[in-house]
This record gives sequence, C-alpha cells and structure tokens, in this order.
Amino acid sequence: MQAQRGTSLIEVLLVAAILAMVSAIAFLSSGSRVFETRSAATIFDAQLAHARAIAATSGGTATLAFAPAPSGSGTIVSLSPPADLPPETLRADVSEPALGKPPFSISIDPYGHATAPAPCPPAGAYALTFAAGTASETRFLPCPVVAAGSPEPVGTMPP
Repeated sequence: MQAQRGTSLIEVLLVAAILAMVSAIAFLSSGSRVFETRSAATIFDAQLAHARAIAATSGGTATLAFAPAPSGSGTIVSLSPPADLPPETLRADVSEPALGKPPFSISIDPYGHATAPAPCPPAGAYALTFAAGTASETRFLPCPVVAAGSPEPVGTMPP
C-alpha cells in the first residue's frame, strides 16, 4: 500500500507568504494611484483659485487650458494670463463629459463661473474628473446662470 501524502506546514506557510506579498504589492500600487489623483485635484484647485483671482481683479477672464502629457499618461494644465506661470503637469488623466478628454480649455469669468466651447451641461456645471488607475476625484465648475424669459409681474399667476 502507498502512504497518503498531505500538505505539510511548510507548504502552507509558503503559499500564505506568497499571497501576502502579492496583496501588499497590490495595496501599495493602489495607494500611490490615490495619492496621484488627490495630488492632481489639489494642484487643479490651486490653479482654479489663481484663475478666479486673476479674473476678479482684472474684470476679464482667465483661461485654464488642458493638454495631454507628452508621455501619454497625465495632463498638463496651463493658466493664461499671465503667460509667465509655467504649466503644471498632473499625474492623472482629466476628462469632462461635455468636453471629453484634452485638449480643451475652460474660461473663468470675474464671478467664478466657467464657460467652454461646449454648452453648459444640464446640471449647471462642468464636472472635471481626475483619474489615475481606479482612483478618481471630481470637481464641479458652475456655469453662468441664464434667465429663461422675462420675469412675471408680481401678483400674476403663470399660465
């Protein structure tokens, strides 16, 4: 008769160690993607605040231009005016449902509202999504409010 052979304790420990290493690598990889996404959103927030300040003080507009990074991964954001600020490279991809993927630009007016070549989405704001891997963050840029028709005189009932 042959003796039955089972799994030894060393084999079980070896499999557990391999699974632990694979899990650690996956966790660390996803953690860096979350950091890249948050970092990109924070850099954009600073660029947007600067654009709003420029537009408010000048009484004109400031434009944020988005372009794909030359490496193929990430996005370059530049602010104009002024032209003396260097563009920022984000380590995340940027997209907006109405505008698509870069290249596109968004202008900020003195009131902090956004306008772009595409019409304002029905929600009343452009939704910029910053994504790296499975991690993503979204920023909403409100559009100017356009009144629909003339207001009704006080005390009248709408038809």
